[in-house]
Amino acid sequence: MNNHKFIIKKRFGQNFLNNENILKKIVSISNLKNKNIIEIGPGKGALTKHIIAQEPKSLFLIEKDKSLKSYLENLNHKKELQLKIIFDDVLKVNLSEITPNKKSIIIGNLPYNISTTLIVNLLTIMSDFELMIFMVQSEVADRLCAKVSSKEYGRISVLSQLFCKIEKIFDVSPENFFPKPKVNSTLIRIYPIKKDSFKYEDIDYLLKKAFCFRRKKIRNNLLRYLPKIECFELEKKFDLDKRPQDFSPQEYLKIYRNLFLN
Repeated sequence: MNNHKFIIKKRFGQNFLNNENILKKIVSISNLKNKNIIEIGPGKGALTKHIIAQEPKSLFLIEKDKSLKSYLENLNHKKELQLKIIFDDVLKVNLSEITPNKKSIIIGNLPYNISTTLIVNLLTIMSDFELMIFMVQSEVADRLCAKVSSKEYGRISVLSQLFCKIEKIFDVSPENFFPKPKVNSTLIRIYPIKKDSFKYEDIDYLLKKAFCFRRKKIRNNLLRYLPKIECFELEKKFDLDKRPQDFSPQEYLKIYRNLFLN
């Protein structure tokens, strides 16, 4: 039994999920047996225990708060399980190098303050993993899954949907966490998809410019950084009177090809 008195640290965005039924549901949505698992933000190990019960092949825990060391080092597991704890900021860790040449599953109750940044960072290495299961702020889940022309649809929606398939699994209310967050959470499942060829930096640059003023026609936004002649050429193929949120990810991909590959 761990008698260490743990103090919640707001700077780490710590909100620990403590509902056992929900923890069990998280590990049941995908087969973890004999899989390589990476858990982000294990905290005191509440979800980790349920992952271990699924008998994964290996389990790597990435935790920023070193004061949780005693909790994580005392987790009970079979000797056959390769378990390693990495105390570091996940935004600074190259997740692809943790299980090189072996596709892993990433699971995590992500701190709200890094969830969007982390998922965007993972987009370019998405194909290195089998799938990802994340608990995120519901607002973030809405943006990732947003449909064309909806108020949530924007740059992050387009980028994520070009790289992966994202599903909302279920919502979780604040009462299931300690301390209670001020927002609802949503569990999402992310599958990499075979993407069309494009350069991430170029399409991200295009999207940042396209969405710089959501209420304006996309023509006005693009004219801020494109020569008039290029906008004129685009207008032959696309309706630039539409607003940026009215173009699908595939339409943005076509605009990208016209701008950067011709």
